[in-house]
Amino acid sequence: MRNLSTFSIGTAAVLVAAGCGYSAPYRASSPSFSDKGVQVGLAGIRCYVNRGADTYTETTEEDQAGLDVRLQISNVSDQVAEVSEGRIRLAETDVPAGKAVAPARSTVIALLPGETMQVPLSFTPAGVADCRHNFELQFSNSVEMDGSPVGLTPIDFRAKL
Repeated sequence: MRNLSTFSIGTAAVLVAAGCGYSAPYRASSPSFSDKGVQVGLAGIRCYVNRGADTYTETTEEDQAGLDVRLQISNVSDQVAEVSEGRIRLAETDVPAGKAVAPARSTVIALLPGETMQVPLSFTPAGVADCRHNFELQFSNSVEMDGSPVGLTPIDFRAKL
């Protein structure tokens, strides 16, 4: 009886995981440093696919990828840095003319001098049905100090195939 319940729990876990798709491993470029003392890097990436009607078939047009990113942001300056999550953009670099998307939430975070924090963001890239894509996080005007934008280079991350 005990083996049957263990088998049932294991089967249920596999079915739940199959319904959510899979997670792809990624390689990321170096963290982005600004000359004003702000550093942004990737602390974690999770891509998953919400499957359409049949979870056991190949990827279809009904499937939609989701991307959860955890940023690690450090402020080593002597000023407060304001991070506007809604201004961060995710672009799919496999489709250069594609539209960059904003994260699901849009708050402003004050990062005190000497502070480091992790910021979770969720994206739903338009038209992306699997996790085997190359992406870029763009930070244009997303970080400000004393009312001036902080220049940060994009961070690329690529699916390991």
